[in-house]
Amino acid sequence: MRIWELDVLRGIAIVMMVFFHIIFDLNVFFGFEQLHYNEGLLFYLGRIAAILFIGLIGVASSLIHKRHSDLQASAKNARRGLRLIGLGLIITAITWFFARENTIWFGILHFLGLSILIVDPLVRYTKLNVILAIPLLLAYYPMTYLWEGSYLTLIFGTVPASFQSYDYYALIPWLGYVLLGIALGNWLYKDGKPLIKRSPTLPEKALAWTGRKSLWIYMIHQPVLLGILYFLDGPLGMLS
Repeated sequence: MRIWELDVLRGIAIVMMVFFHIIFDLNVFFGFEQLHYNEGLLFYLGRIAAILFIGLIGVASSLIHKRHSDLQASAKNARRGLRLIGLGLIITAITWFFARENTIWFGILHFLGLSILIVDPLVRYTKLNVILAIPLLLAYYPMTYLWEGSYLTLIFGTVPASFQSYDYYALIPWLGYVLLGIALGNWLYKDGKPLIKRSPTLPEKALAWTGRKSLWIYMIHQPVLLGILYFLDGPLGMLS
């Protein structure tokens, strides 16, 4: 049984992400330098979308363990994690071929897949996950500013000075949000049932459908956006 309000939140996150990537593409690929995606309201829009996705991964992991035996749930989460890592590797190959200097070595799909595998033994706990999340979140600035890493350590949050990528989500601090999502799922969905008892409205149904298809929307949205923007490049060029 799906929990429709979680699908709605996932749908909201994917809409926010697509809008953010429209601005990103216009800035990076089409010369709209006045559109700043890395600061101000647009920057936080992208961050909020990412936190929603990441937190909901934790909620989903906790729900799976409520509805299946430990062995079945772990197997299901392993399939989820490995599928996301596999899709992430496809994106790595595509970006390495088309945008080598900004290759996505450890983007959000790689991160989400690995996180699902890491947190599976912790999905039964609530307070413990909050306790574990706090140092991960607090370690972000020390990791970023005090240590310079290599490509071997980029999954943890330290990178070489020359590193650049179109998409990068390290375990520190982002794994903390997965753990908080697990804790939230265990707290709010103890019986594994929706909190909102009424039926969703038509707009909520549309967002819920979008949320259910979020992975595949994520996989295809950038080629579609770039194709549309390329087609509109003439009219848009007069505004840049």
